[in-house]
Amino acid sequence: MKNLYTITIILLVSSLYACSDLLEEEVFGELAPSNFFNNQEDAESILNAAYANSQGYRDLARDYLTFGEFNTDLALQREGAISTFIHPVENFTWDSTHPWLQGLWARYYSAIYRTNTILDYVPDIEMDEERKRQILAEARFLRAFNYFYLYDLFGPTPLIVSSLTSVDDRPERALAEEFQKFIEDELRDVSAILPATQAQYPRATKGAALGFLCKFYLNNRKWQEAAATAQEIIESNDYEIFMGNHRADLFALGNEGNKEFLFAVPFIAHSAIGNTYLSHAAPPGYRFQFPPKVNFAAQFKIYSDFIDTFEPDDQRLAAFLFEYTNQAGNTVVLGTDDARSFKYPEDPNGVGDVSSNDFPLLRYADILLSRAEALNELSGPNEESISLINEVRQAARVSPVSLADFTDQSDLRDFILAERGREFHTEALRRQDLIRHGRFIASALSRGMPASPHHVLYPIPQVEMDANPNLIQNDGY
Repeated sequence: MKNLYTITIILLVSSLYACSDLLEEEVFGELAPSNFFNNQEDAESILNAAYANSQGYRDLARDYLTFGEFNTDLALQREGAISTFIHPVENFTWDSTHPWLQGLWARYYSAIYRTNTILDYVPDIEMDEERKRQILAEARFLRAFNYFYLYDLFGPTPLIVSSLTSVDDRPERALAEEFQKFIEDELRDVSAILPATQAQYPRATKGAALGFLCKFYLNNRKWQEAAATAQEIIESNDYEIFMGNHRADLFALGNEGNKEFLFAVPFIAHSAIGNTYLSHAAPPGYRFQFPPKVNFAAQFKIYSDFIDTFEPDDQRLAAFLFEYTNQAGNTVVLGTDDARSFKYPEDPNGVGDVSSNDFPLLRYADILLSRAEALNELSGPNEESISLINEVRQAARVSPVSLADFTDQSDLRDFILAERGREFHTEALRRQDLIRHGRFIASALSRGMPASPHHVLYPIPQVEMDANPNLIQNDGY
């Protein structure tokens, strides 16, 4: 699948953040959608473009970590020009003019436009009917996927379900209930059509659709639905916890596409589409194993208080850099709040600032801990939740917990939140988790940030507010 994306992403990357209008139409050269969709090849081409557009830019900070982790109790960022964009988010001083929020809004709606174009025109193409059915299901999955992230960041936004919607329509924001029902229905419907596995990784599958549905239920505190959907995935036997020689091997380049990954962002070591994470995380003067590599001024760091939550024998600690050898051959010990996450190991074939490390968006470990959390919310501490937690901990070769370790629902809830931090750091899930647990604002206040209740949502970008008078801004902005 990486090869499938290569040309498509190169063509798209220069325009990912150029879209300035909510409903700005895509340009297809001299072709219009009405005369572009003539055969199966055309349908496959725009589907590939929708995948590429959906999964983002090469910079994990811009698309995922800044708005999902750098304003939490796990990570911080220092130094470099990128601080101009990250520090307002880290410090809870962001506003509606933040250019990366505009970029995300534009990218999501650009991908939605592409998926809507597929859904509007592909049904009329004469082609293999079973492949047509799969293409339409993948397009619906990608549309729901993009709305999933829009809802996470901004709350309910305009629900646009046709590429024929005019820029003059200026749609209003959907009601929360309408928006939630749309995502839930779409993911449920396509889960019955998508295959359990795909020949090309990482295309949408039945498990990916059910996985995002499970997480959407969970984030909206629909505990019964989340628990039941997680159980569907578990009972499918399509996924399993990675049990390699070492837990850190889960993210090794040779293990990409393993059965713990339900959905991921694929990267290639190419200047336009490579993963630049390590060039931001490596400390000053770090001597890379496979030079030459670019080391940016930016410093992606990990809070020491978070590191202290790990047990000493937890294999997941191997994902962190605590000391290193610099270019002069000297050993440098990193101090307080200065450890680095090297969860995505160095790529021997990386070029300059890029590598081919994929970025996981959904893992089987998340499904197990999601069911454990939902069951605890439904009935308090229970043996099944403990078993699910221990399945994840066993992979990290860390001591199991027992039901007797938890006095009540709140006690187990706190432990699950902490365990999710240890398991999913550097995967941009922490903000969601803290908000769901009612801890996002309190956690920020404890770090001295001027956080207020309205900060659980980001503001609709100002350029969109200016372009569409029917949009209502989120409270507090």
